[in-house]
Amino acid sequence: MMRRFPTKLARDEAGSTLVEFAILAPVIFGMIFGVIQVGASMQSYNAMRSIASDTARYAAVEYMKKNEVSDAALQSYAQNLAASPPYALRGTQPVIMVESVATPRVDGTFEKTLTITYTPPNLMPIMAIPMPELNYSRPIFVIDE
Repeated sequence: MMRRFPTKLARDEAGSTLVEFAILAPVIFGMIFGVIQVGASMQSYNAMRSIASDTARYAAVEYMKKNEVSDAALQSYAQNLAASPPYALRGTQPVIMVESVATPRVDGTFEKTLTITYTPPNLMPIMAIPMPELNYSRPIFVIDE
């Protein structure tokens, strides 16, 4: 009787699906949440790029209307864009810097550099994964008239 028990147990498949699921479920769920986290980070990066583009467009339009826009005003405009839909960067506030360039690369223009730094929120708080800091920088050129 004792000799047949191990062979009978080896052939018994009842409950094997549950054991396989218990082994693979953490891996599968980890991969799903990882894909969601990467997607959210990519959306945040695209939002940063759009905020920078909209701020550059705002600066160009204001200069075309003969309104001089200060670096602080551009920075404030970008902060307001980042806090409102459709961008609405959640979690930590983005750090937005606008700096004038001393010697512009294009003659007859004013050049400013807009830099946005943002850390997207961790969508998996049960796992203490440090989120990477996203940085985006772009020049803003306006015509010197």
